[in-house]
Amino acid sequence: MEMTIYRAALFITGLINLAMAAKLFWGSKLYQSYAAYYRTRMLTTLWMAMFGIGYIIHGIFMFRLTWPTAASALTATYFHIGALCFNWGYTPLLNPNYLTRRVLWRDGVFYLLAVIVYWSVALLWKHAPLPTLLSFCMFFGYALWTVIMFYRTYNQVSNRLIHLSFGNVIDFVRWMQVCCDLIVFFGISSVTITALFPTDFWPYTLLLFAGVGMFGYMAYSLKKYGLTIEAATEATQRLYN
Repeated sequence: MEMTIYRAALFITGLINLAMAAKLFWGSKLYQSYAAYYRTRMLTTLWMAMFGIGYIIHGIFMFRLTWPTAASALTATYFHIGALCFNWGYTPLLNPNYLTRRVLWRDGVFYLLAVIVYWSVALLWKHAPLPTLLSFCMFFGYALWTVIMFYRTYNQVSNRLIHLSFGNVIDFVRWMQVCCDLIVFFGISSVTITALFPTDFWPYTLLLFAGVGMFGYMAYSLKKYGLTIEAATEATQRLYN
């Protein structure tokens, strides 16, 4: 029964994520002139879609039952994509000059190396908790770096944005704080649970619906940010130009 509920949750939440990604994608066309915000919306669309596809793949093959290390590798693969989307999408909303070619190459190469490590463990063993946990250090290392970079940028920018006192910038600052706190907590805790409970079903059933809630809040927050796009874009550009 537990496995049936888990499988149904995978398909349901996977389809919900794909639907949210499609809606966010079509709504992004209105903001093509705002480069940083448009890129954030598109990266979030990719993020949601990759999670939705990942959930459906889990549901079809049920790796957690038949091949736990592959289930963990698949989870780490799309969670790492989420970390990339967070770093490339949300930090540039605060600092438009952050996303350079050097950052893209550095993060892209590290991601390829991490995927090789995740799947090497899966190909060598079907059930290996310790090697899986060690391979996840690639994700945790990148996630920690990303979190440090984001909050360092946030702390540098937030007070200065508020002191500019024009438009509706304070809503932008509050959204960044709440939304990104939620993303960081969900991402790191989910991969930690994956490492600790590679073959159990109930933790993932709860995480699936928690993930839908998180993505729903992200989509809502992005839409809300769109209402302050002109003031927030002008504010961040003034800080770095």
